[in-house]
Amino acid sequence: MDYFTQTKLSFFFLLLSVFLVELGAVTPPPTNRKPSTASPPNAASSVNFKSPLAGQFVVPPRLPGVPFPIQQSYAGRLNVSVNPRQVSQMFFWLVPADDAGGSKDLTIWVNGDACSGLVGAFQGTGPITMNPGRVPTKNPNSWTRSSNMLYLDIPLNIGFTRGQATQRGSADIGGLVFNFLTAFLKVFPEMNGLNLYMAGHAYSGTYISYAADKIYALQSKLALKLQGILLINAFISTPDYQQHIPIASYVTKNNDAFKFTPAQLKHLQATDNECGFSQYLAQHLTFPPRGVFPQVTKAVDPAHAPDFKEQCMIFMEMFQGSSPDMNLGNIHDKPGMADPNFTKFVYPGRADVQSAFNVDGARRWAPCGDFNKVFPNGDASPPPTLKALPNVINHSKRTVIAHGLLDGTLPVDGMKLAIQSMTWGGKQGFQQSVNSKFVVGGKYGGRYHTERGLTFVEVAQSGSFMPHDQGQAALSIFEYLLGKRPTP
Repeated sequence: MDYFTQTKLSFFFLLLSVFLVELGAVTPPPTNRKPSTASPPNAASSVNFKSPLAGQFVVPPRLPGVPFPIQQSYAGRLNVSVNPRQVSQMFFWLVPADDAGGSKDLTIWVNGDACSGLVGAFQGTGPITMNPGRVPTKNPNSWTRSSNMLYLDIPLNIGFTRGQATQRGSADIGGLVFNFLTAFLKVFPEMNGLNLYMAGHAYSGTYISYAADKIYALQSKLALKLQGILLINAFISTPDYQQHIPIASYVTKNNDAFKFTPAQLKHLQATDNECGFSQYLAQHLTFPPRGVFPQVTKAVDPAHAPDFKEQCMIFMEMFQGSSPDMNLGNIHDKPGMADPNFTKFVYPGRADVQSAFNVDGARRWAPCGDFNKVFPNGDASPPPTLKALPNVINHSKRTVIAHGLLDGTLPVDGMKLAIQSMTWGGKQGFQQSVNSKFVVGGKYGGRYHTERGLTFVEVAQSGSFMPHDQGQAALSIFEYLLGKRPTP
């Protein structure tokens, strides 16, 4: 199948946002506190940083409003621009591993679409869990149990990251991540030689694929050893594969949650039939795949090929037919729980928190920005399944794609279709179906399958944001990525 134009891809992520190299000198963070020259001696941490530069990024172990301390962490902004006439500073929060067991690994977390990495840090992967209206709690499934965690705000002008560099596509963001790591190791040289991993969800699947591909291409210039990536409910292909083609089938199977009326469901299914989507799924979502995927002939607009006819933009029909208070990111959530842009997560917007994170005087903080402004002309980089992601799989020890089955924004069959369209390790797609049991805490948690360095995991009771919905399952999958478990 041919791919949508850049404008079409940008349009569909605007829709999703509705509901859902050497550097110059390191730029010190603005702060009124006297810089520390090393990690405080009483701060529990798996690693101590001795550089005076590191002392400029110290974060108080007891964050404002949090009733307990965590390990010594570090935050602020580093220069990522190679153009001296441009100012581009990427925000980071480094949270060292809980103990020496995770001290040899460094994992970058990137949030999806146009959202701050702090969303993931406080909503499931970090040591502190924050839910709206509740007292912050210790996270029993913190990924710091197994790795040093490095949270980034990307792309530019998201969260606390700011910059003037042009971002034409995800490949450019990959370059910025490489630049950041180069600057990061100047401040934290104790991290040299660690195993590097990358993880994220939603559109960060595209960012991460390109960043990892860039790192592998320049591995000899980076004193970190990239080992693999974890993509959670990620966008790695196109809206046709991951949204339009599978959505009618998904709604039909889950209409106990969607609650379409008989007339609505009949219309959705009729449109699906007219566009040939269910037939396409039946013919091409096979193990092994039958060959290179063709266009969805019935859906293509002859006057604007390879774009779909307007009536075949069927994902929009699902969105319009769903209840306004339905959480499409987790279709089994209680009504009224939808908050796709994490608008209720306002903690980093507090002045005292910004001071703690060494970003005093930051502009007004928002958990998510406007995705359409990230790439005003659409993402100029091709879908990662074409080249970047296969390259990453082929170079990595492990690549893991995990998918929560309750995500209505990216139905699971769309992810499988994207995988089956991709060629890596000398073959196209998985040769066998996804049938091994995924067990979490002694209970059935879904299914998984591994071939040629790629593992796919279906998580039964999770929506889009797995670390929040099913924290124990997400931690288990993460530890598998790190090589600390033989199976997910």
